[in-house]
Amino acid sequence: MSERALAGMRVLELGSRLGVGAGGRLLADLGADVWVVEPRTPASGGKWIDRALATAGRQSILCDPADAADIAAIAELATLCDIALTSSDTERWPSVLADALAQCAIVCDITAFGATGPAAGTPASDLAIQARTGVMDTTGFSDRPATSIAIPVAEMSTGIYAAVAATIAWRVLRRDGVGQRIDMALYDTAFNALATFLPAHFAGKAAQRLGNGHSMAVPWNAYQTRHGWALICSANDMQWKKFAGIIDPALGADPRYATLADRLARRAEVDALVAAWVAQQPLDALVARLLDAGIPCGPIVTLAELADEPNLALRRSIARLADPLTGRTVRIPAALTRFDDEAPVPPGIPAADSGRAAARALAPRPPRSPRAPRPPFAGLRVVEIGQFTTAPLAARHLASFGADVIKIEPAEGDSARAWAPHRNGTSHFFVMSNGEKRSLALDLRGAEGLAAFERLLADADVLVENMKPGSLDRLGFPPQRLRALNPRLVYCGISGFGRSSAYVGRPAFDTVVQAMCGMMDATRAEGVPMKSGISAADIGGGQVGLLAIAAALERRERTGRGAAIDIAMQDVGAWLTQTRWNVAAPATAPAGPVASVAAACADPQTLARELIVMRRDAAGTDWEMLASPLRLSATPAQVGMPIGASVAGAMRWRDAPEESTMPHTHGATA
Repeated sequence: MSERALAGMRVLELGSRLGVGAGGRLLADLGADVWVVEPRTPASGGKWIDRALATAGRQSILCDPADAADIAAIAELATLCDIALTSSDTERWPSVLADALAQCAIVCDITAFGATGPAAGTPASDLAIQARTGVMDTTGFSDRPATSIAIPVAEMSTGIYAAVAATIAWRVLRRDGVGQRIDMALYDTAFNALATFLPAHFAGKAAQRLGNGHSMAVPWNAYQTRHGWALICSANDMQWKKFAGIIDPALGADPRYATLADRLARRAEVDALVAAWVAQQPLDALVARLLDAGIPCGPIVTLAELADEPNLALRRSIARLADPLTGRTVRIPAALTRFDDEAPVPPGIPAADSGRAAARALAPRPPRSPRAPRPPFAGLRVVEIGQFTTAPLAARHLASFGADVIKIEPAEGDSARAWAPHRNGTSHFFVMSNGEKRSLALDLRGAEGLAAFERLLADADVLVENMKPGSLDRLGFPPQRLRALNPRLVYCGISGFGRSSAYVGRPAFDTVVQAMCGMMDATRAEGVPMKSGISAADIGGGQVGLLAIAAALERRERTGRGAAIDIAMQDVGAWLTQTRWNVAAPATAPAGPVASVAAACADPQTLARELIVMRRDAAGTDWEMLASPLRLSATPAQVGMPIGASVAGAMRWRDAPEESTMPHTHGATA
């Protein structure tokens, strides 16, 4: 059998939602055999706005819902597959096919609102979900109407989570013989993305949007140069002094702007000074000069430039392929997950109905003997070295499905522990982002701490981290050492631009990655490239890291071999924009009233789905926590006791994380 992670998995991709197509493609990239049901009469809605993207990497089988023979063939395929991906709120199938789906072991239904709550079954667009969940209200200028994110972020993000949920359910099916139903809602996924804004609401304050600014840093904005837009981030006084000295030595010495508090009080004034100077600079020269000075920045890459962006080109993240249907060259994303011992498989675009013969040749699965299912990751130990969003998000979900997660922190704690607002001296964002984990303080620059770390890894199943690439190497733990120490270890590094990168050492704020992956070019407010309020690149990086880990654990079950995985947030951000690569942007449909974060928290659908749950920590403090958007019927995710104080090990370690050391609230009032 192939050693690809999900080799042997059979998937029927039946739904027309973009999220269904995204989930099917991700499973196919990891080695699953995926048959996508394609309408005989060309369609234009949902994922079918771009047929090449909707079928790439999969096998095509044509179906006319009015043709009994076609429906019978799809129904037979449904009984032979392990997983069916559907979207029941956007289409209805004949009863014979519905009956066949009932026999499929795992059915993952991706809908706008999920199977429960007052809005259950109601179809809604991505924009409508953005508006109702408060996501739209976090994006755009503070003194103007909210701006919709012009890429289907809720659909694509739900597609990633659907692929994760399907992989977890397959693990349970293989191990315990138990199938299940998966209820995936765009609403749940979008609401979960508000993690940087919800703490302000829980503290009784209103979340605010600041355009491309940052609530706790100035200057931090998009500025127009002579040849395009640049995103520049000055996170602290040292960076400001260097930046101001480049503009004008006198500016660096000006007492009016000396401290961060001074600059925050004069935000508009500082931005105007910077904008006037930047407008005279050539884009490439400006970025190079600021990076040399250690100031995080990047060009705002347009969608047209994306395939030739140096890092994406080096990583071969976007393929140019001939479309067999039209003959034209189209752009298709490469696989997001990179295993260091596995050559990437080019995606390919299938000819229409070219997968029918392979579907007919499938043999039935042997009968299974079900037993009481255990939590999917029970018995697994996960070591996390993560700060802020990406690695903590992946590890939090692993914990919710039963893994024992040990979070390694410096003696003074993860920087996010200090983020306001606080409850009993602890950051609400930190607690909400770290779920049921155990914290261990280690000094990884001292012999005692390194020895303790080595002992942990020798017995661990997973290591996930989001430090700058090379940080573990410098500590004496490059991938080859990890492999020698523990051949079964699944190691996942999540960074802004990847371990294999044209930008070694480049700072990777979420905002910089959004600028350099096409997201900001796609979303514009009054002509200005605009970041999403939610930390879309950070969140996407954590989601894909979670998917890669779940898939690598499945490969390990067959081969006994661990993995080294390289996830780049820029790859993920570019992948999120793929629906804008080959076809013109669709006309924007009305999204309905734009809800605030507070209104979204009080929405009857939020309450019915119990998206906010209360949990009490060991000290007796109650916390609002996010419920998991991954809803599996037989092995549901659990939100356990919140993370507590760090248990002291060897002391005094800190290494710079790949994400910002600034509170990344995207304008949330703290």
